[in-house]
Formats: sequence, structure tokens, C-alpha cells
Amino acid sequence: MTTLPEIDECGFKALLTQIKPADEGSIREVERVLMGSSIEKPDFGALRFLLKKYAGATWQSDFTNDPMKAVTICCADHGVAQENVSAYPPETTLHMVANYLISHGAAANVFADFTGAHLCVADLGINSDKARDIPGLIHFHIASGTNNATRGPAMTREQAIASLYYGFTLAQQLRRQQGITLFLPGEMGISNTTASAAITAALLKESPANTTGRGTNISDKRYKIKVATVEKMLTVNQPDDQDPIDVLAKVGGFELGAIAGIMLGAAASHSLTILDGFNSSAAALIAIRLAPAVKDYLVPSHRAGEQGQPLILDELGFTPLMDLNIKLGEAVGSSLVADILDTSIRAYRSLQKTSSTSDLYADTIEKELIPQVEITLTDKTFDYYTRTMSEPDKEVMERCQLRLDNLSKPIYSLGVIEQIAAQLSGITSNELPTDVDKTLLLFGMNQTEAIDNDQAAFIHSFATQAGADVMAAYLTQDRSQMDAFEFGRIQGENISLGNQVMGLSIIHNTPSKIDELADMLCDKRGNLKLQATTFMNKLPPNMQLIASALLGAIISATHNRTMIILGDRAVTALAGYAAQLVPEIQPFLLPIEPPLYHMKVNIPGVTACMGMRLIDAALHTINNMKTFSEAQVAVANDGPGAGRQL
Repeated sequence: MTTLPEIDECGFKALLTQIKPADEGSIREVERVLMGSSIEKPDFGALRFLLKKYAGATWQSDFTNDPMKAVTICCADHGVAQENVSAYPPETTLHMVANYLISHGAAANVFADFTGAHLCVADLGINSDKARDIPGLIHFHIASGTNNATRGPAMTREQAIASLYYGFTLAQQLRRQQGITLFLPGEMGISNTTASAAITAALLKESPANTTGRGTNISDKRYKIKVATVEKMLTVNQPDDQDPIDVLAKVGGFELGAIAGIMLGAAASHSLTILDGFNSSAAALIAIRLAPAVKDYLVPSHRAGEQGQPLILDELGFTPLMDLNIKLGEAVGSSLVADILDTSIRAYRSLQKTSSTSDLYADTIEKELIPQVEITLTDKTFDYYTRTMSEPDKEVMERCQLRLDNLSKPIYSLGVIEQIAAQLSGITSNELPTDVDKTLLLFGMNQTEAIDNDQAAFIHSFATQAGADVMAAYLTQDRSQMDAFEFGRIQGENISLGNQVMGLSIIHNTPSKIDELADMLCDKRGNLKLQATTFMNKLPPNMQLIASALLGAIISATHNRTMIILGDRAVTALAGYAAQLVPEIQPFLLPIEPPLYHMKVNIPGVTACMGMRLIDAALHTINNMKTFSEAQVAVANDGPGAGRQL
């Protein structure tokens, strides 16, 4: 077992001088490559941000290799758990460590596997001698949990420095020994959101009422206790907001110090860290206060369910890329962003290849042109679809939800991922859907507006990552709305017969035209502006054809019980009008941006493919996580999980 490091505060702060600002030369080179593509700079959206961040942090721009990733779960107990601020008993910390390393059934395991990351778990202060017997656990044990911070400092200043140093050392070891360039830190420690709420309140000079959330989904009664506990921690200890080590020592946790240390060590080693939820964000506050340059080496992932996290992101000037209502700090949101970065890097590399190679990407997209046959639709045809829509299987959804509720995590803590799993189970009538076939369907006007090679490279990379086929369906100006609807209906019908998931997006040589269409249909929040019965007449003629084809595809595919991934604002708005006309299709729709992602990517189909990866994440979750009983983890004793989790 590793002992306390023989390093004093001056020695630790000397290590921080290794952290230099991100490499501007690498950032400029990435920008040069992107600017040389046919894709307009704004259309890359957050992909450009991620690529430049990774280049600057790793001091490289050729991206010869994919990122080497590590999910690092830091574990420790908290004395403040004695105040009854969590829905789970303190022994849950030990149980979950065994789940990570023996049962392999936690969210951290699932999402490390999802994004292809190495999982390492470290004991910074678990309050049990049994921890030393768990195989694979990294022993950085400082003490058997912190002290109860309502009665005095959580730890000594020396212990706070030790936690920071251990995290710093872990990051440097992983970089040196395994080539890790992308860190996804997470934590396990009952009552750690209480410590993070106190850290946030102290460093941002905020009221505990504004920084304290429900953590493990506690009841109203226990939430009041938690807020009062944070207030008492601050009153008793009076942490110095100008001294981050003092704040960590007085109201923090060993694992939170270690996570801050990982961020510092990663930056010193030229590696990027993706923040996850509230606890990692609170740790980032400490890291940045110790070494402001570390901000160059951090990126946000999602807006977490804890109310204190947006305050931290605002302070740091970070805009979250996703809003999935995730309330679990096991690198779930950061793994999803790491997956997007991986795919972006592969697409970026394709921009540097020869034109003949780029042609191959375009050739992977199947093309279909509207036939030169006049179509006649009758009300009877339309009525057949709209009046014979089936509903998702509610009984199967309930059984799926029961398993989700009993997975070894706080109840409802995976937010949208749980909702997608239940939604897909109802659509497929399979309580535990294991795998689904997917196709991305793109509608455009005229093959003269076909996808160019650079767009095709990004579509190919993201569709390949999602395991989806790609089809581009083209309309012509000389056809009627009825022709377009029937053309779309046939495409949707054919795809839905062999696929459980269909992504939809629009092709246009000028992506701003798609934004213009979206602006006609809805506001920036996605609220519809027009009447469902007359909206089509407000659109330009060519967009009327696109809209008609999309409506045909949506109605026929949902009729055949296929989930529709809505890949851009315009498609999402059109589906919204369709749902007003035919409400039965609503349960089959999954809008991505808005409301779940805030990536602002205008490359056709890319956002829809990201949505397909969300489905993959949901499938991984429902099938690979273990329940409390399977993993032998203590269940909730408070909140909505009490009595439901078994």
C-alpha cells in the first residue's frame, strides 16, 4: 500500500510549474486543415472546438493515432455521511469498488467499454480494511475516510496535498506507461456531492442553497438536512476562498483532491481531461485555482442534474455540449464526448487524404433518385397509415424500467439514457433489446447538390461508428408534393422493414439554407411557430418537396415500429408538425438537437449518427450493468429508490 508522499506544499507547487499553456502551433495547424476543406468553418460546430482542444493539449496536430483513454474512478469515504445526507449507507462505497473490479457491472464499466477506455480504480480513503483485498485496486490510501466536516476540518492540509499529489502522480504514470492522452475522471464516495456543494459555495462565494442538489435522489426531508449540513460545514470551518488547498482540506474529500490532481498531472503530461458531472467540475475549480493554465487542458461534457454544476461551468466559461439529465459521476457524459472526439479525429484524418481516397467515402453512400413516374395518392392511402398506427408495448416498457431502476446506481440517475432504453424496449417489444439495425436516410434536392467528398468523409466516419448504413434520396423540382410524399413513404417503408432505427437529415450545398428552413418552422428552443394544417404553404417550393418526403418517411417508418432519430433542427420541427397531425407517431421520435445536444454541427447526418450512438449507450446500459442484488450492493434507504431497488 502506498504511504503518504514525502512531499511538502512547496514541493507539490513546484510540480505545477510543469504545466504550460496549450500549444498554439498545433491549434493553428488543425484550423488550417479545417479551413482547407469544403465544409464551412461554422458548420463543424463543436467538433472544431474538440479537435482544437485535443491538439493544443497533446501538442500534436497530425492525429496519427486515436486517443488512448482512461476512465479513472477515485474512491473515498466521507465523515459527513454521519449527518444522513445520502440515500445510501456509507458501506456502498466499498460495495461499488467491488462492483467495478469484481462484478464489472457498474456504469463506469459499461461506459469505459463503450468508448474503449482503460478503467482504473483508486482507493484514496475507503473506510474498510476489505478494500486491500480487492484485485486490481490502486492503493493510494490516505486515511479511512475524512473527518465529519460539520465538527471541524475534513482533513489536514498535509492530507489535502497528498490527495492532490496522488492524483497528479497517477495521471503522469498512466501517460508514461500506457500512453494515455485523454482522461475521463469519475468518483465514488457516499456523500461526495455534499463536499462538492461546500467546495463550490466556498470558492464561488455562493449560498449553499444554490450549490446543493439532491445527489443520490434524496427525499425532501433529507434534502433540507443536506443544505443545513453544507451551511454548518462552512460556518464551522470558515474555508479561505483565496486558498483552494484550505477549501479542499476543510470541506472536501480525498477523491475530489485526487481528481483535481489528475487534471493537473494530465496537463503537465500534455493530455486532455473531459469533465463529467458536478464532482469533477468542483475538482476542476480547485485545479484551476492552483494552476490557471490547466483550463487549456479541460473540456466540458454535459449539464449535470446537480444545480451547483452550471454555476461552476459559468465561472469557467464552459458551455456544456449535452443536456442529458445525468446525475452520476462515473464518467458517463465524458465517455459520450470522448466517443465523439474519437470519431471526429478519424474524420479529420480523412481530410488530409488524396481525392481518390475521398471518393471512396462518397461511394459508401447509397443513392436513390425519385423516379419519373407520376404518383397518385388517395385519402384512403393516407388514412391507412394514420389510422392503423400501433403503440409501443407499455407492459414491456414497465418491465424494462423496473430493471433500469434496479441497476446498481441511484434511481433515475442516467436520465435520457434510461428513457431511450425504455422507449426502444417498447418499440421493439423486447424487454432487453440487445442490438438494432440502423440506417441514416438523407433527403436532398437534385444530385447537383450531392454530398461532397469532405462531407462524405465525416458522414462515413460517424455512420461507421454508429454501425449505420447510409442512403441519400434526391428529389427534383418538377415533381409535386404528392410525388415527394410517396417517394419518402417508400424510402421509409423499405428501411423500416429491415431496421429498428432510422436517422433523418437534410442535404443542402448551403447548410445555412437548412437553418433558414428551421427558423421558418420553429424558434431557437424548438417551439413551433406555424399551424400544423397550413405550415407547408409557408415554405419555399423546393423545401415543400423536402418536407413532404420527410413526412412520408416518418409516417411509414413509425407505422412499422421504427424509432426515428431526428438529426437537425429543421427535421425536428417537421416531425413536430407531423406529430400534431398524427399524435400516435410521437413515442417513436427521438429529437437530438435540440434538446439533448448543443453541438451546432451542420454536416448532414452527423447529429443523427450521434443520436444512434446514444442508442448504443442505452443498449450497453440495460444489458451490461448489473442490478444491486447481482452485484451485492446496498440499496437506497431514502427517496424514490427506497423500496423499489432490490
